[in-house]
Amino acid sequence: MCGRFTLHTPIHELVERFGPLDFESSYTPSYNIAPTQSVLTIIPGEKNPRAFPMRWGLVPPWQGQRGGKPLINARLETLSEKPTFRRLVNTKRCLILADGFFEWKKEGATKHPVYITLNQGEPFAFAGLWDNGEVPACTIVTQAASPNLKPVHDRMPVILTPESEALWLSQTPFSALQDQLPDKDSLPLSFYKVNTYVNSPNNNDATCIVPMG
Repeated sequence: MCGRFTLHTPIHELVERFGPLDFESSYTPSYNIAPTQSVLTIIPGEKNPRAFPMRWGLVPPWQGQRGGKPLINARLETLSEKPTFRRLVNTKRCLILADGFFEWKKEGATKHPVYITLNQGEPFAFAGLWDNGEVPACTIVTQAASPNLKPVHDRMPVILTPESEALWLSQTPFSALQDQLPDKDSLPLSFYKVNTYVNSPNNNDATCIVPMG
């Protein structure tokens, strides 16, 4: 799964990486993005893609006032089967911008946070699904972990390449693009342990990503 991530890349670098964007809110860097917080997404626009803030965590319409946890992750393998995601997978795909994410590695009876980056900290996009609901909200699509990440966690987000980002945002049916997603085994991922300071979502500064030792 993916339960925390970062996006602290300067805004001009995001524009350089993802092309012309129509920003629809101010941009606030974060070193510890947690579920239900606002995340920066990209969805198609009339001229340029729209950089749009959404709440992280989908609430299915039929859940209504019953409560329950927002859905922060969606398994790639069952997107076309689960009612919550099946209705979105062809028409409500989005990019969720990040420059790193956290997983908690089991070490005996405890878990320790590990920070994972692509190309040593360059910004990238998770594959996401979104819905309007009471407020626009999104979920991160996940898949089985690549071999080098399996010692940390058995799941990982679907990380898109620039080429597959355009495909993910296109009108191409999910059934036709699923086999064209990036090879997770070839992603240049690296990771290191960080302090348990990141465990609290109230802590949101560069200390969250400082390597231990």
